[in-house]
Amino acid sequence: MRLCSWRDVWPLALLMLVEGCGGSSPARIYLLGDPPSPDPGVSAQSERLVIRLSPVSVPDYLDTQDIVRRSGQNEVKASPTGRWAERLSVGLTHALAAALATRLPADDIVANRPIVPPAQQILVDVESFEIRPDGQCMVTGRWTIASGDGGHVLRSERDTFVEWAADSSDAAVAAAITRAIDHVADQIAAGERAL
Repeated sequence: MRLCSWRDVWPLALLMLVEGCGGSSPARIYLLGDPPSPDPGVSAQSERLVIRLSPVSVPDYLDTQDIVRRSGQNEVKASPTGRWAERLSVGLTHALAAALATRLPADDIVANRPIVPPAQQILVDVESFEIRPDGQCMVTGRWTIASGDGGHVLRSERDTFVEWAADSSDAAVAAAITRAIDHVADQIAAGERAL
């Protein structure tokens, strides 16, 4: 049995060293939504209307951690420099819940199954989520406010929101998508207040 000498493995070791030192930098990780503000205190939960935000639905090819951009009429590509911190559907749900909580401070917006039955449910179905090469970020979807048991639709609308990224970076795209989510939250909150 012959043992490997340094002469046998040095080319592989050198290649690994070069890959480690000169390889591409790791992808940056992006969260959707604005950072949470500190909670000012404790309030009585029994007096608040519990509204459940169901998980946001997105097209299957987008429900990944990849930041997917349109690169042609029928082609999309994942960004090589950035990723979402969580699957897109989960990130959209968390960002929208936080945005709704700031717009409806008297209500208790929950993005998971609440302990008490909710008085209402909000359902959001994203039909199209486009990040285009020119920096246009477009979100099209239907949102519905339903009774807590889901048996009655109280209000439903279909909207399209367009935001422009300041540049082609993943950070600018995340900021533009966050602004689009804020517009969705504005529309839903206005619908809630109108009920």
